[in-house]
Amino acid sequence: MNNTPICVYNESQSAIKDNIWHFLDRNNKMILAYNNQAGEPVQAFMLYAVDDELNFYFGTLKRFPKYECLNQNPPLSIFVQEENLNPNKAVSVKAVIVEEITDKEKINELLRWFARKNTCKYHIKDQDDFIMFKAKTLSARLIDGSMGKLERYDLNLEE
Repeated sequence: MNNTPICVYNESQSAIKDNIWHFLDRNNKMILAYNNQAGEPVQAFMLYAVDDELNFYFGTLKRFPKYECLNQNPPLSIFVQEENLNPNKAVSVKAVIVEEITDKEKINELLRWFARKNTCKYHIKDQDDFIMFKAKTLSARLIDGSMGKLERYDLNLEE
């Protein structure tokens, strides 16, 4: 058992938000967790982009089972970690969907922005039933082990 303590740092919320945003902006894949219609936890591997206010944007197809679940605007849990064999940093986020984007012009505009932020191949974006969601971050936690000890930074954006 590892007895490494987790140091909780009380930096300003503005500084923590900046650190979390920079981490999320450098990464592009997340694990999205939500409850399905039976109330069971489900996870999905998703591409995302994040704006300056820590809103997440991601897309899916209306024919996918997750669409109906996400359409009900459930609370979400998002997890992003560094993409390497031995990640030192990760962010977990509590969020809620605030917008379902179905207008094709708005989707195309968002996809142009998305492609600049996330260079991964987006396999489903050209399907007729593609939609995007905007999820608002309510709180986030950055865990950073890059300096040899675990450091935890908590951000609360709930009003």
